[in-house]
Amino acid sequence: MILITENAGMPRIVQLTDSHVTARGTLWKGQVDSAARLRRQVDAVNALAPDLVIHTGDVVELGPLAEGPAEYAAAAEVLAGLTAPLRILPGNHDGRTALACAFPDQRWQGAPWLNFSMDVDGLHVIGLDSIVEHETGGAFPEDQADWLRSVLDDRPTLIFLHHPPCPMGLPFMDGFGFDGADRLAEVLRGHDVLRLACGHVHSDTAVHWAGTIVAAAEASCVFIDPDMPAFDALPEGKPRTAGIVPLKLRLHDWDGSRLSVKTVPTDPPAEQVVI
Repeated sequence: MILITENAGMPRIVQLTDSHVTARGTLWKGQVDSAARLRRQVDAVNALAPDLVIHTGDVVELGPLAEGPAEYAAAAEVLAGLTAPLRILPGNHDGRTALACAFPDQRWQGAPWLNFSMDVDGLHVIGLDSIVEHETGGAFPEDQADWLRSVLDDRPTLIFLHHPPCPMGLPFMDGFGFDGADRLAEVLRGHDVLRLACGHVHSDTAVHWAGTIVAAAEASCVFIDPDMPAFDALPEGKPRTAGIVPLKLRLHDWDGSRLSVKTVPTDPPAEQVVI
């Protein structure tokens, strides 16, 4: 059984993120069947019948490396089950070349960056490539600023990208940084940017920044505790751990003038009460 919500005919965009799929027959970190978790989300998304699905990166675990093609093959097989159109952005675990080869039907802009710009019933939806390959942190360099300036206009705008461009109040994940945040804030100034929808941090976290909201969705792979200590603050001998938690989906509903954002469980509650 899958939880289904009604959106009264409004265009709906579902965000997936941080699936970290590994090659068929393998587990993430030898412990988690990340492909199976993503498959459960795909089934739930199909039940919602959205207008668009956007994956905000870390599609696989070792995208730029030799393991990448096999991982992308496994991820592509799962994501092919989606009945709604799919747009994909890279995360820091992805490799642009292997990602593009695995998803040849994707149409990106701003080469060599993997960006996109589209209209959803008057809502300007932008996908912004924020990765520096082989590095964990994100970036917004000048050539990306030029591209973003060229597509921004006076429409209400929802921007998807992998990395939050600002600290999110997460001691561990904030340590990786984002180069070019001030540049991005300057480009956004004066535009009606409703939200920056991100992934990367593996927790449902939002902050106000540069006149808008930066909101990260929970990962489909594992949950990272928002209070996880920074790299240099973990007690010696204590391993870092991540949680296998119930899956959630992030919904972005647009009624022509207002963006409504909801987080819903992939599976229905174990028990219902009368209210």
